[in-house]
Amino acid sequence: MKNRICTFGDSIMRGVVSDEKSSDGKPIYKVSDLGFVNRCEHRLGVKILNFACFGSTTSQGMKYINRYEDQVKDTDIAVFEYGGNDCDFDWKAVADAPWQPHQPKVTLANFVRQYEALINKVKSMKIRPVIMSMPLIDPDRFFEFLSLGLNKDNILGWLGGKTMRIYQWHEMYNVELFKMSNQLKVPIIDITTPFLETLNYSDYLCADGIHPNERGHALIADTVASLAPNYLN
Repeated sequence: MKNRICTFGDSIMRGVVSDEKSSDGKPIYKVSDLGFVNRCEHRLGVKILNFACFGSTTSQGMKYINRYEDQVKDTDIAVFEYGGNDCDFDWKAVADAPWQPHQPKVTLANFVRQYEALINKVKSMKIRPVIMSMPLIDPDRFFEFLSLGLNKDNILGWLGGKTMRIYQWHEMYNVELFKMSNQLKVPIIDITTPFLETLNYSDYLCADGIHPNERGHALIADTVASLAPNYLN
């Protein structure tokens, strides 16, 4: 196979889905063989080295590039998919002290700075960087998931009484990806719009409201495969 690709990102890039719940109502996660990276590898006949990791943020991105540098240096394209964990909060801390200010795992400014560092790193290795946007989230489902075992009223109060605030916060990070693509002249694969175009995008998400289910991964794979010829010349 030609045009070897390496990927870095979080559980979405890894292909993690949740079809079941444990006795306490928490999702049981697994890596699906039908994740969009696997689908794309088979459909495009392109070798993809997937270094994505569950829970990863841009703060860990450089560590993984350096760890796997011997394998990465022989690839042509590096695809990045970050943001969902970067913009997340320590919800237990929020529930315990909603009157205090709380910062996300990675502030927006650091998210942009660290993402740019990842892009510049692979450019210095003569590898073409590509950004992926973020899929949509279902804020109501995600709120139910993140507040399991916690004081929901405190969290909702901190959110201003509306779960939509979670959606807004998530999309604020997503918008930065499109800005970054334009400013750094780095191509972006827009997987946000295909979710917006569906009649009910929540049908493409797991019960936790944030991970695409296998139907969602198929939607992402269709989008990536349709755009792949632009990058595999």
